Amino acid sequence: MKVATFNVNSIRARLHVVIPWLKENNPDILCMQETKVDNRNFPENQFSRAGYQVYFSGVKGRNGVAIATRIEPEDLVIGMGGDEEDRVISARFDRIGVVNVYVPQGQSIESEKYRYKLNFLERFREYLRNEIDFEQYWAVCGDMNVAPEEIDVHSPARLKNHVCFHIDARNAYRKILELGFVDLLRKFHPDERVYSFYDYRVRNAVEKGLGWRVDAILATPRLAEKALNCYADLSPRLVDRPSDHLPLIAEFDI
Repeated sequence: MKVATFNVNSIRARLHVVIPWLKENNPDILCMQETKVDNRNFPENQFSRAGYQVYFSGVKGRNGVAIATRIEPEDLVIGMGGDEEDRVISARFDRIGVVNVYVPQGQSIESEKYRYKLNFLERFREYLRNEIDFEQYWAVCGDMNVAPEEIDVHSPARLKNHVCFHIDARNAYRKILELGFVDLLRKFHPDERVYSFYDYRVRNAVEKGLGWRVDAILATPRLAEKALNCYADLSPRLVDRPSDHLPLIAEFDI
C-alpha cells in the first residue's frame, strides 16, 4: 500500500501537476492540503477520470483538505470535534485509518494567528489522543507547518524566530509525536536533510538547497512496523507552475 501527502497550493491551479503525478505513481491514498476551493467547485471529475474517488472540504481561496483514494472508505469524518472543517478530514478504510491535516501557518510569532496555531496544535493533539487507536494501523498525514528539528531547515540559527521553526511551535508538535507516533521520514532517513517545501520567494531555492521539511506522515507503532520506505519526490516541484511543496510518500506491506 502506498500513502502520500501533498500540499497542492490550490488544486485547480495544480491539476496539471497532481493528475499526471497520480497516474504515474499510483498511490492508494493521497492526502491533499491547501486546496483553496469551495466544495461546489472542487474538480472532482478530473480525479474520477484518473480512477480515484475524492472526498473534500474547503472554502474559496484558502485552506481546504481532500483525500483521493482507490479504496472505498468505511467511514469519513470532516473536521475536528465539530470545527476546523477546512483543515482536518479523516477516513477509515479496511486496513488503515488516515487523518489529513493542514496546520495553520501562523504569520508571525507576535500575531494572533500564531497563538491560534499553537492552540490548534494543542486541540489537534487532544483530538488524536481521543480518536486514534494506537494498537491499529493509523497514519496522520499533512502539512504540519512545523519543522521539528534543526535538520529540517536549511538555516536553523537564522530561522529560530520563524513561525514554522519557533521553539513553542516545535514543542507543541513534539507533544503530538509523544502520543506514540513514529515520524516515518526520520525512520528511514534519520540523518539526511530531506526537504518538502521550497519557498517561491527564494530565488533558486531548489538549486541552493534552501528548503524546509514541514510535511509529514506519522504512523502508529503497529503501522510503522509495516513501513517499507518513506521519501519526498522532488520532480513535481521542477515542472512549470508547481506547488511550493513536494509530495511525501510512504509504502507499507499491509
